[in-house]
Amino acid sequence: MKIIFAFIPVLLYWVIDSYIDMKTFHLSFQSAVLLDYPQANLPLKGLISVIILFFVVIGHRKKEEDKKNKNILSVCTNKMMDTMQSITDTILAPIPLLKQVNQIVQIIEDKLNIKTVFIGSYKSDFIELINTNSSLGKFGIKDKFLPHRDDFLAGSLEEFVSIFYIEKREFEEREIKISEQTYRVILSSFRLKNSKKHMGFIGFIIDKNDKDDYKNFLSMLGDEIAFIMNLTQKRIELVESQEKFKSQFSPIDPDLKIFNSSKLGEILESERKRAKRYGTALSLILIEIDHMKNLTNIFGKDEMLRLKKEFAKVFKKEIRETDVFGKWSKDEQFAIVAPNIDFRGAKNFALKLDKKLKEHRFPKVGRITCSYGVTSYSNKDNMFEFQRRAEKALNEAVKKGGNSIEVKILI
Repeated sequence: MKIIFAFIPVLLYWVIDSYIDMKTFHLSFQSAVLLDYPQANLPLKGLISVIILFFVVIGHRKKEEDKKNKNILSVCTNKMMDTMQSITDTILAPIPLLKQVNQIVQIIEDKLNIKTVFIGSYKSDFIELINTNSSLGKFGIKDKFLPHRDDFLAGSLEEFVSIFYIEKREFEEREIKISEQTYRVILSSFRLKNSKKHMGFIGFIIDKNDKDDYKNFLSMLGDEIAFIMNLTQKRIELVESQEKFKSQFSPIDPDLKIFNSSKLGEILESERKRAKRYGTALSLILIEIDHMKNLTNIFGKDEMLRLKKEFAKVFKKEIRETDVFGKWSKDEQFAIVAPNIDFRGAKNFALKLDKKLKEHRFPKVGRITCSYGVTSYSNKDNMFEFQRRAEKALNEAVKKGGNSIEVKILI
């Protein structure tokens, strides 16, 4: 009987998710439930169902163990246990993390009469709040703490949180004055079971005369928060992994919206065969953004991705309708397959592109330069020799310090 009840949350999740897919992709409900549509993601949906089932079973076992544990029952009031039950029901709901956390916070504030709850996620050098409930503003709690500052007001909430973060404490409470009123502030860290790395903390601001002991409650709550944060991260990683897998079979780079290196190689081979058959000209222009490693160290990977997206847009506007622009072998390298022009025309084309690039300013980075390697196809060439000659030309341009155009042809 318990097993049957354990499947009820899984069935509820399956029905709700199917209903959302039915509306999103304009399907019949039967097709959505049976995953009979191209966008269906059976591995992801199955994984989430298994995790929910696992969590429900563990939850039932945990409840049975809690009933036997007199120490926990003696510390946690019936009100706290009722609150935890409501929180568990919320965790089982298939909703986004932010909404889930905000609902949990609202339950705690309503049922336990907590002034405000704030939940921080530990980053490398700062703390980011993962809840956005309206009560935070009443106590001046912002969405981010910067613990390594040295100008905190002594005895302030910011100082308390910062010390707690830096010293990686487990649990602590103290009285703190906020807006001329004294409150009892409790901080409790949380982490995954069997892990030593703290993921963040849960903070309670309560009336200073509230004498209840929240330590065990916060410990159980921390386990729940750590679980849903980890589950959300695993789901994101799974989706990203699937998108990466799909992108390997797509001819288009998912970020830059241009042909990837595999597809560009196929196009180049097709154009080489056509040039050989009909005796027409064919040129290959390789392009490398100069000093990309230094730029990445200064501005970061995210900013470099934005730069490459805009770079691709600039070049796509300048090429002819018969040209093909795409990625080459490295992330900072691009190529233009240019039919019906020889190396002279290709060099002039590269000069035109270089002039356009020097007139363009990229946000934050400003102006950038590129190195160009140019070659033309010869009937004596095979595919390998054709590409290798263009790469040699590009390498020579890079060795000159960049901002250069080098041409190599078969004599």
